[in-house]
Amino acid sequence: MRVSRIGIISQVLFQETVDIIHDILSIEECSSISFFLNPKLFNFLKETNPKTSHVFQEESLKHMKVDCIVSIGGDGTILRIARTRPDIPILSINKGRKGFMTEIEPKDVVSSFKQFLTGKFNLEEHNRIEALIDQHSIGSAINEIVITSVDLLKPIDFRIFVDGITISSSLADGVIIATAIGSTGHCLSSGGCVVDPLLDNFEISWINPINLAIRPIILGSFRDIKIRCVTRINPIKLVIDGQISLEYNPPIEITFRPSEKTVKFYRSRSFLARLRQHLNPEIPE
Repeated sequence: MRVSRIGIISQVLFQETVDIIHDILSIEECSSISFFLNPKLFNFLKETNPKTSHVFQEESLKHMKVDCIVSIGGDGTILRIARTRPDIPILSINKGRKGFMTEIEPKDVVSSFKQFLTGKFNLEEHNRIEALIDQHSIGSAINEIVITSVDLLKPIDFRIFVDGITISSSLADGVIIATAIGSTGHCLSSGGCVVDPLLDNFEISWINPINLAIRPIILGSFRDIKIRCVTRINPIKLVIDGQISLEYNPPIEITFRPSEKTVKFYRSRSFLARLRQHLNPEIPE
């Protein structure tokens, strides 16, 4: 792996962001690399550190022609990058909250970046999930698709079919359909399971079901998964990765399948090491 052009994307415009960028620039191997910053970050750096701004070029994420993108932020920043440029691998530096998808902590930027530039990171590729209504695609998600009511106080009557068989049904506030890599997002907070992101699975988790016997279920992505939604009055809302919201009048039936698009990450640690850090940080390695 040889990297000669790197994009840096961040919406977190603080001095800490500038410090991270300066740490990257301090690495000797970076002297021959061309760096491209998104406009907001470029202008912020130009105002706060005009002496170093000449090292960078301003370019929108959509038009970047780079070997990888360095994300400085949390999972939300990663999702925005991956949705806009699924063709470019992401190397993530955590400046968010929990950051299950992030790879590098700010204190480790120099050592980790040196390892990355010497080829000691692995490239992981993960599936996305696509939703269809009447055989027409309405979007794909990296983490999850949430089905809920526009009026959050009005439940929806859900019926879930797998390979033509009804596996569960209930009134509920919502249903989450997550990818394996998205299992540690909204799905986990709603009582779902943690799934190894290297598996080719989808997870279905419920939000406040009236039927208390219902539990999350993990299914192979090859399954024929359909969810039928019925409400008396309110429109139904689909939220894709927490960033795109679509409304439909019930009743509707939504089909879920693997998307042709994927997301790529550079990783130095295993999923289990990242999981231990986030769920049990007090346990020594």
